[in-house]
Amino acid sequence: MEVVQLWAGVSFTARNGNTEELLNDAARTGIYLSKIQPLPGGFSGRCAAWRYRRLAALARRNRVRLQVQRRRGLFFCLRPLLRRTGLWVGLALFVPLLLWSRNLVWAVDYGELTAGQQARAAAVLREETGLEPGTVVSQDLLTAGEYALLKSGEFSWASLNFFGGRLEVEAAPAKQVPAIFSGKLQTLHAKTGGLVTEVNLKSGTALVVPGQQVEKDQPLIGTSRTERDGTPIFAPAAGVVMAQFTWDTACDQPLADQAPLLTGKTHTRLRLSIGRLHCTLPGLDGGLVGPTPNDVEITRHLQLELFGLPLPVAVDETTRYQRRIREVTYSEDGALAMARFKCLEQLAEAWPDAEIVAQQETVDRQAHSLHYAVTYTLLDNIVQD
Repeated sequence: MEVVQLWAGVSFTARNGNTEELLNDAARTGIYLSKIQPLPGGFSGRCAAWRYRRLAALARRNRVRLQVQRRRGLFFCLRPLLRRTGLWVGLALFVPLLLWSRNLVWAVDYGELTAGQQARAAAVLREETGLEPGTVVSQDLLTAGEYALLKSGEFSWASLNFFGGRLEVEAAPAKQVPAIFSGKLQTLHAKTGGLVTEVNLKSGTALVVPGQQVEKDQPLIGTSRTERDGTPIFAPAAGVVMAQFTWDTACDQPLADQAPLLTGKTHTRLRLSIGRLHCTLPGLDGGLVGPTPNDVEITRHLQLELFGLPLPVAVDETTRYQRRIREVTYSEDGALAMARFKCLEQLAEAWPDAEIVAQQETVDRQAHSLHYAVTYTLLDNIVQD
């Protein structure tokens, strides 16, 4: 009985009338009463909720006044919810929606790929095929995603598998393909003068040796040589000639300059995507009114989660940072650092693979600017391409 009343039970009092006959009638008709306690003019007890109507009919026959004191059980806790029509309508819509959503990407598993490889793979799938959380998956889309990963050059093998909302990305990183040897039929000359430190000959004839000083446009590797018997032999010229040389550059850095600076004002725009449905939420303004050419936009691609559970909804968060052209005043140390940085940029453009052996700087401080000149001693391959 106690287990029954866990679902639905009623505590009541019975007063006046023939209460003893009411107890006898309840026992004869099979209405089980529990927790019966005597009260002045009657008694109190409990019964199952679905037996209470029959008990009330017996009480009216015996002129006994019944009064419900408390309703107990899980049924009475759920009854307010069961009376809500919207709850049942929502449940009826939820089931087919859940079955349809199995064709959406809920989660993506990249296996043993590193964090960088995962980010690049996700970018390729999103930009080339539109495959991301919230996308309706088809076999053609999976095939297109595999070809997109292979076409990117990042992976040598790729396979996409989808089941029950889970997209598994299996890929093998591509290994660097060794360069195919190809020589030139003309003599290779020096791009600049310097002191030769190493000669790595692949084909042809070396015309210089380590320790030799060479000039610009001087021949380094030839295409022919003569055997002891005077027979000429021709071979393509190919190889590396490492040399140590100097390279000069200079830069004028003003102590006050106009530059775009962040104002601290931002504007964030969210775009939700699920299947073919897209929804752009109102922007979150941080005091920013309209875009300007100097503003910077950064877009982050996220997946919507609910208490750690990934949902099939992709979120594009675009944040625009406001910048304004303002005057920047540099200290002498700051101006010198900017000048050094600009000269290093010029060096990286002229000799991207060079190793800096030494450098000699000259700084001329003027009234409104700083003149910086530097001479780099470099070590690099001086063979002309």
